[in-house]
Amino acid sequence: MTFFPADSRQALRLRRSLMAGGAAFVLSVLVWIAGEYRLVRLQQSQIAWLLVAFWIVNFVFFAVLRSGLNLRFRDPSLTVPQIVWATSCVLFIIYFVYDVRAAFLLICALVINFGAFRLNFLQLIGLSVYAILGYALVIYLLHLHHPQTFGLQLELFLLAGFAAALLGSALVGHEMYVLRLTLRERNRQVREVLEQVKELAVTDELTGIHNRRYIVDVLERQAALAQRGDYRFSICFFDLDHFKQVNDTHGHAAGDRVLIKVAQIATEATRVGDYVARYGGEEFVIVLSATGVERALSVAERIRESAEGTSFDELGPDVRVTISCGVTEYRAPEAVHELLVRADEAMYAAKNRGRNTVVES
Repeated sequence: MTFFPADSRQALRLRRSLMAGGAAFVLSVLVWIAGEYRLVRLQQSQIAWLLVAFWIVNFVFFAVLRSGLNLRFRDPSLTVPQIVWATSCVLFIIYFVYDVRAAFLLICALVINFGAFRLNFLQLIGLSVYAILGYALVIYLLHLHHPQTFGLQLELFLLAGFAAALLGSALVGHEMYVLRLTLRERNRQVREVLEQVKELAVTDELTGIHNRRYIVDVLERQAALAQRGDYRFSICFFDLDHFKQVNDTHGHAAGDRVLIKVAQIATEATRVGDYVARYGGEEFVIVLSATGVERALSVAERIRESAEGTSFDELGPDVRVTISCGVTEYRAPEAVHELLVRADEAMYAAKNRGRNTVVES
């Protein structure tokens, strides 16, 4: 079991959580150092308990992400809850700090900037306003309870600078968010184009079934299976009879529609797991997986009968389309081209017997 899950999105969320953990570690070190130099109104024991509570909640967030429980939430990254928690902790600490509050304000800004990787503009603005109002509350409480520990004008100036920095960061984050969405859309379009190219590479453009390149690859894989063990497969190799006359008499557009219809007939006669391909021109190849020659003959005969019984409106009511088909079973360890030659010879034997028939080889 690896530390990062196989799901790339979950792995990315864990990596971001670890990055946030690095920032939390820096904050913890700063707080501890501030305690050592008596820059906070807390004892080291109090700081220790504060950091323990802080890290317990951080580990809970990490455990939720690692276990996959985060997938039940609308935002599986838990970005907003984590930022709100970390911001609240920093603001809580700032209340107890004497003269180095500006350093912790930088940590607070860093925490919110982590949201730029995930959040939209309104969410970033909302978190920024939360931090700004939180610091304003800290100033009010300090002025109320510890007026001797700070200067009000300086703190208001820090508040204004803090607000400007956060709101500016929100604008930059918004641009990053837009760029991320644009990149995501471009990547989606590229994936679609690649899928289309892949589909075109293995699909006959006219009929929508597989093409010659793909069916030869299928035959190679089927042959490899048959050579390794007790596995049978058969092929049907058929050709439309007198198809040249169809093109010459009725035109190539009518001939194309006939090819499309015959491809549909062949597809409907096969099972899921079988493969139908246009091998070239008016020639078709069917690969019948896990099938002996007996069933292959039955499938070929069903296609022949269906083609003969189909009315093609573009050819007129009295014209029928027939096929001549050769059927054979693979014989290990022969090469694929030997299998195709044998099926092709059986098909021509069917033509020599008067066409519109099925011949086994």
